[in-house]
Amino acid sequence: MSSDEQLEQRILQMVRTVKADPPGFGVLSTGEKCAVALVLDDIDLMHSWGSALDCMYRLDSQWLQACLNVQRKLEFR
Repeated sequence: MSSDEQLEQRILQMVRTVKADPPGFGVLSTGEKCAVALVLDDIDLMHSWGSALDCMYRLDSQWLQACLNVQRKLEFR
């Protein structure tokens, strides 16, 4: 498994954890919170830390690409 795939799996696991247990969001790092909020496209989660742009600024291009890939694989919309 490539490092990109590993990162996608990590993000997917965090997303599933937060969906199953929303208070679990509080134990994530700021970057992880941003990733989960972006994947879920959840404004309330994003605003718990900052705006969508703040979240995007916080993540590097590898994390943003992984978030996009995870979101495309999931059917949250």
